[in-house]
Amino acid sequence: MDKSFEIFDFHRIFIGDAPLAFLLEIIFRTCIMYGYTVFLLRILGKRGMGQLSVLELAIIISFGSAVGDPMIMAEVPILHGMTAITVVTVFQISLEYLINKSKKAEVIMEGAPSLVVEDGIIKWDNLVKDNMSKEDLLRSLRGKDVEHLGQIYKAFLETSGQVSVMFHPPKNIKPGLSVIPEHEIPPAAFLKKRTRVKEAGIYCCMNCGNANPFDKKEEIPACELCGEEKWLNVKF
Repeated sequence: MDKSFEIFDFHRIFIGDAPLAFLLEIIFRTCIMYGYTVFLLRILGKRGMGQLSVLELAIIISFGSAVGDPMIMAEVPILHGMTAITVVTVFQISLEYLINKSKKAEVIMEGAPSLVVEDGIIKWDNLVKDNMSKEDLLRSLRGKDVEHLGQIYKAFLETSGQVSVMFHPPKNIKPGLSVIPEHEIPPAAFLKKRTRVKEAGIYCCMNCGNANPFDKKEEIPACELCGEEKWLNVKF
């Protein structure tokens, strides 16, 4: 540390050595970093955000940096940190006002819910777009007390990263792919393409959940919806 460094130099602590006009640069830097943070979070998708929206997560990250640096870095004056978090707060309030006034702005900033299961079928295009694996989806569905996909009318990956489920009424429930982890299913319950069915019944595609009835000794085809070659007996 420089020998000329003075402990409890309140001018350095609160104001710093930079000219006051530097506050304008802080405002510019903060807007750029906040906007870039939101942009990156939108690219990363919804999977890792838990129950926070993109804007809520962005403000937490921005606050963490802006508040933390003045606490531990002697060369960063408190006034600069206070300016940064004030700009973030004003920016956040302005964006929330804009979002409340414009549905288009809300979709751009926070995204829109994605349909991930429809009538028992996994919508792979949306899973890929939101960087969500099938196991992530099934894990979330198990947390919603789903036993198999045939119970589901529609399931959505919300902008918070959570999966919400709309169930079929009991009379409309149909056979569907089990959400039990694959390693917990006995190998005898699976059939692969070009093998012969040993027991007639309904089998579900292991990739998309498409359910098909197969007769005894019928040769197993690839799934007509996704091309998957592995099927699961719903009665395992």
